[in-house]
Amino acid sequence: MGGGFGPRYKFRFGHDFVGDNYNGENTPKPDPYPFDCGGHGTHVSGTIGANGPLFYGVAPDATLGMYRVFGCEGTTANDILIAAFSAAKQSGGKYSIFLFHANA
Repeated sequence: MGGGFGPRYKFRFGHDFVGDNYNGENTPKPDPYPFDCGGHGTHVSGTIGANGPLFYGVAPDATLGMYRVFGCEGTTANDILIAAFSAAKQSGGKYSIFLFHANA
């Protein structure tokens, strides 16, 4: 959604706190790009912020941030959740909606 990530795009803020291989028990390997493995985050973000031409989300003019706290499988730790909440708050957004997809 939006064709990229950063200052010129719909997704302007975010961070991957864990990396693809994190499962809740191993060491996280963060990177700056919070893309998910299965498309769930993209789907939810589109429901919120899509802006045509065929589909409009509930907040089409919103600027979005994405903070990844789950790897492709497994769970996550409380300290990672707290770090993501803190980063979202520090990004300076006017409103914050926290959506998490728990991997089973």
